[in-house]
Amino acid sequence: MQPILDRIDREGHFAIVRLAKAWPEIVGETIARRTEIVSLKFHTAVVKVSGAMWIQELNLMKPQILARVTAQIGDDAVRELRFIQGRLSRREKPKLRTVPRAPRKSIELPELKDPELRKAFERLIEAWGRASR
Repeated sequence: MQPILDRIDREGHFAIVRLAKAWPEIVGETIARRTEIVSLKFHTAVVKVSGAMWIQELNLMKPQILARVTAQIGDDAVRELRFIQGRLSRREKPKLRTVPRAPRKSIELPELKDPELRKAFERLIEAWGRASR
């Protein structure tokens, strides 16, 4: 399959596709969630990273990552990695699910002789029932 792709792709555009597909396996799921392959030009892969701390860590790991890239991709399409900070475009928005709220149960107050005290307790119970949890 590789020889066919090499004949079709004389300019090396498929290398970035192979790199992007293999990236989570190369760096692991934790790093893959915080990074994104942006481009591959002149054998340098530009990787967008979510924060400066991650750039520092990835620069320290660069030799190991390059070795894994070479082993995974199989050619010298990637000789260098450059990490840049930026907002990741493929980050999925968390899907909020609705949580069914339990039906309210009525609370029976004990017999209170003072009507003002009874009203205060009723207001307190009503406010507690409206509070978000």
